[in-house]
Parts: sequence; C-alpha cells; structure tokens
Amino acid sequence: MNKSILLSEILKQLDAIKLSAEKAANQAHETATHSEAVARSKYETFGLEASYLAHGQAQRVAECSMDLKAFTGLKLCSFNDGTPIGLGALVVIMDEKDDEQSLFIGPGAGGVKFTMTVDSLASSKEVEIMIITPSSPLGSALIGRMLDDTVVINIGANRKEYEIIGVY
Repeated sequence: MNKSILLSEILKQLDAIKLSAEKAANQAHETATHSEAVARSKYETFGLEASYLAHGQAQRVAECSMDLKAFTGLKLCSFNDGTPIGLGALVVIMDEKDDEQSLFIGPGAGGVKFTMTVDSLASSKEVEIMIITPSSPLGSALIGRMLDDTVVINIGANRKEYEIIGVY
C-alpha cells in the first residue's frame, strides 16, 4: 500500500468537503443578509434562523480547514506485523460475520468515507476506506494493538468484536 497515494486521496476528499462547506456557508450568509430576511414583527424569525445557520456553516468551514491542516502535516510511517497501531495506520478489520472494513486512523475528519483502487500482487480492487480518529470508540480500541489481535467495543447494549487482519 502506497501511503503517499492514500494521503493524496484523503487530501483530495477533504478539499472537496471544504469546498462544499464553503458554498453552503456563502449561500447561508447571502440568505441571512438578504433584505427579505429582515423581520417585520417580533414573530418573524427567518432572519434569525438564517444567521444561526450561517454561523454553523462558517464553523464547519473552519473545522474542514483544521482537518486539512492536520492531514497536510501528518507524517506517514509504515506499519508491519510487529508495529503497534497508531496515528497514520491503515487497518483492516473483520467482524463476526466475516465482513471486512478498511480504516485509516487520522488526526481528524472522522467518518469520512472514500473509495480508492488498491493494487495487490495478483490484481487491483476498489476498497472503501473510512477515516476514524483515536478518540472514537473503535479508534481508541485499535490504538496500541497489533495484527491478529481482537478488539471488543460496546456501543449501548451492542457488543462488537473485530479481528485485526491487516495493518499497513
């Protein structure tokens, strides 16, 4: 697995998310400052609601900028069978139903999913990768573990068990 290609794809995805957030923030700002948004009575709250939305969208843009900055400064290292999982690891896990999941442990942007082509010895295939952070339940369970370890997380009354089948 070429980590620089993976990081490049992550940065491309985060840039697209930021661009979308900027468009939404601009549109919300235009709506909030439009003459139609001015309240004509104390019961008209459209302008107030639009300004709250504009503020929330501006915060989202700031979060996207922070995520991009964090990933731009991320130092990639290779993980192998004897290396504990840490920030920058691509981890493949399998659940009790033999469903595989590819997870990249990153400094931010948790929950972002993207698909990329991964080349193996015999062929190449499309793999969906999800970014998780060390502060997420699954991320914190994986940090420090190694290949072939089993991790268990409890989400509410549900218990999920995963086997680590790949670390890159």
